Amino acid sequence: MKPTQMSKLRRALACVMALALPAATALGASDPLPREVSIRGVEFVLVPEGWMFKTGGVPRGTELSGGNLRIWLDTFYIAKHEARARDLEPFLNGGEAGARSLYGGDTESCSLRVGDDSRYRLVDPVADLPATHLSWTLADRWARWMGFRLPTEAEWEKAARGTDQRIYPWGDDPPDETYANFNVTSQCLVWPVTRLSKGQSPYGVLNMAGNVREYVADGYNPEFDKSLVEGARNPVATLAATQSRMLKGGRWASTPETIRISSRVLAAPDNPFQCNGTRFAIDAAAVREHLARGTAAVLRP
Repeated sequence: MKPTQMSKLRRALACVMALALPAATALGASDPLPREVSIRGVEFVLVPEGWMFKTGGVPRGTELSGGNLRIWLDTFYIAKHEARARDLEPFLNGGEAGARSLYGGDTESCSLRVGDDSRYRLVDPVADLPATHLSWTLADRWARWMGFRLPTEAEWEKAARGTDQRIYPWGDDPPDETYANFNVTSQCLVWPVTRLSKGQSPYGVLNMAGNVREYVADGYNPEFDKSLVEGARNPVATLAATQSRMLKGGRWASTPETIRISSRVLAAPDNPFQCNGTRFAIDAAAVREHLARGTAAVLRP
């Protein structure tokens, strides 16, 4: 057979095979969602709709219970790992005008610093380190640039706690260094985002206690806390321009009490403190769209 004939035959067979294969990425509205997907190199895990326990109606600083209000959340996806420095690098190097001015780690970041050529580079290209020195404004803009969003506080707590009233992502056992990176006095001591699987949440989400603090979408609103009632659905505190933003999960220097799921830390919207990172989330409907377009890979059906 001549080369040209062989080429035509291969193209014809490819077309036949393509027609015969099912559309594996096209999900109908009622089809089950995969438990884990990858979008733009970020791994997301499914958190199905249902009831969860959230701490509510208590003053800031005393949220040390395992959750006292039963509320409902719709299905969503949350990143399996803390937002990575490797994904922040292209954003700061040209992703969006003005983003550089919101970053606080030019010369002292744990994972991403600016060089003499004004380009940002990873401190350790081998280790998979989380982004640090984020302000809430930068975290929010970065998440949107990636095509994602910040989780609400309620979503973050459900991803960490599951459907019971546990105190830590792994349960009620007191933490040690096999569960979390915490209680370490250091200027900068972040661990790779893939470490400490022993401390994972019921959904398999890692490092929700310790390592870096994680911004959520909500602002701190005491009146909203007081108004939160049993049976609330998809609660999120509204934002005002100057309102303090919330961080969850604690950091490498946090105490056992302040890496509890219900603990909060507050920050001004544009304060890029060294220990502040984030974690992405995405709506279930958006994941379906990615799957239909072939821009999401299924990691676990």
